Amino acid sequence: MNQPILSIVVPTREGLPEYWIETLLKINGDVELILSHPPGMKKLPISDPRMQQINSSFRGEIIQRMTGLVNASGKYILTVNCDEILHPDIAEITKNISLNILIVGF
Repeated sequence: MNQPILSIVVPTREGLPEYWIETLLKINGDVELILSHPPGMKKLPISDPRMQQINSSFRGEIIQRMTGLVNASGKYILTVNCDEILHPDIAEITKNISLNILIVGF
């Protein structure tokens, strides 16, 4: 698998809204989606190959976020909470912003 342009890391909790998962899966482009669950939480039945689900060894937003971050492989990493909605073209937006920074920087 090629390195994704963007890894999106999300520390989760029990009772994750289904509409939020559906919105996350609508993100376009070369992204890696990492859900970092608390210990003992069952993995969600998601077949999208971009999705990686990890159970953290310890409960807590910071620990779960760090667990996701160390497993991310994208060129860029974005971490959000499980109640924040992202634009479906966030990967393309990230790529364009990074190109603009490189061009302006020279």
